[in-house]
Amino acid sequence: MRTLRLVKAALLSLSVFLLAGCWDLRELEHMFYAHAVGVDHEDGIYKLYVQIIDFAALGKKEGGSPEPQDTGGSWVGRGIGGSIQEALQDLYVSSQRRIYWGHLNSVVLSESMLKQGIGTTIGVLSRFPELRYTHWLFATSEPVEDVLLASPILEFSPVYSQLGDPMDAYDQNSIIRPKRTYELIVEMNEEGRTPLLPLISLERRRWEDKNKQYAAIALHDAVILKDGKWSSVISDEELLGKRWLESETVRTQLYIKQGKRTEAVLVFRRPKFDIAWQTENGRLRFDLRLNLRAVISEHSAGMTIDTIVSRAEKAIRDEIRRTYSEGLKRKADVLNLLEPVYRSNYPLFRKLTSGGRFPLDASSLRSVDVTVTIASTGKTKESFRIR
Repeated sequence: MRTLRLVKAALLSLSVFLLAGCWDLRELEHMFYAHAVGVDHEDGIYKLYVQIIDFAALGKKEGGSPEPQDTGGSWVGRGIGGSIQEALQDLYVSSQRRIYWGHLNSVVLSESMLKQGIGTTIGVLSRFPELRYTHWLFATSEPVEDVLLASPILEFSPVYSQLGDPMDAYDQNSIIRPKRTYELIVEMNEEGRTPLLPLISLERRRWEDKNKQYAAIALHDAVILKDGKWSSVISDEELLGKRWLESETVRTQLYIKQGKRTEAVLVFRRPKFDIAWQTENGRLRFDLRLNLRAVISEHSAGMTIDTIVSRAEKAIRDEIRRTYSEGLKRKADVLNLLEPVYRSNYPLFRKLTSGGRFPLDASSLRSVDVTVTIASTGKTKESFRIR
């Protein structure tokens, strides 16, 4: 009996050596972490840029602020090749450590790359097992390398820039909505929607300290995609009407102007709207109804609430019609008016769009009914006056 126990104990001890354990474990600090990638295409050659995060820039020193970094909190590597995968393998040749892709946050595509088509890039992203469909997608006409090297103001890591966290700025000023990969895939595969991709630009003269000026990332315009390719650019001024027809709009301002002078500023949150449609003599007709609540953040002396409301309603109607008109110039349904037709009467939608026809014209947007309610005038009800 005692011998049997000894044999069992010996076998149990030997089995320990068969366990996998952590022999192939990689220390976290021994890997590079890709935060953003940029893809460019020139003369048949793909250029892949990878932004590697310096985690020392995220750490805090005793005073509570990040440690200053001469590198701006990141490094950017480049690989070139006849395909994206070949460019990636070229990058690996000069990488000093293994690159981990599980934390990839953003993808920036150049104008020339988008004119080739976004399908190649999304195809690579969807095949690689470490990547997900939650990356932020951006277009740019700037040099891709400059975009990835742009340092955020005050912070020393690109994790805190609009490239890494675009929703932080969007929540405060909702004009051009950032787009994740899965959202763009849905827009490109649903015929009733027009895919828009935020366009990154670099503001080189707006932010500075005592020593130099900084190039700051800004989302000003958007790229209209057709068949997954760069079609045209529409500016933020031309897109102002779209924010009123997006339930995702968090917070946006309306400036009521007289010439160049701003007489009142209203803040709106979460617009409520309804898109009604019908056919008239074989043509589509749309009627928009919007119910909006606003807070007055600034207004000139002498303006009554009724005047502010009336002028705000007119300004919003004008913005919506201008955005619609700018879309017509580009043969694009920027306001996504066709989506309810696509969802509720698909045979009619196919009939109206058969042969690549664009079913909208200047008379399609029949009416825009806007109702603005002032929810608050802020802390003070009257304009400030010096007595």
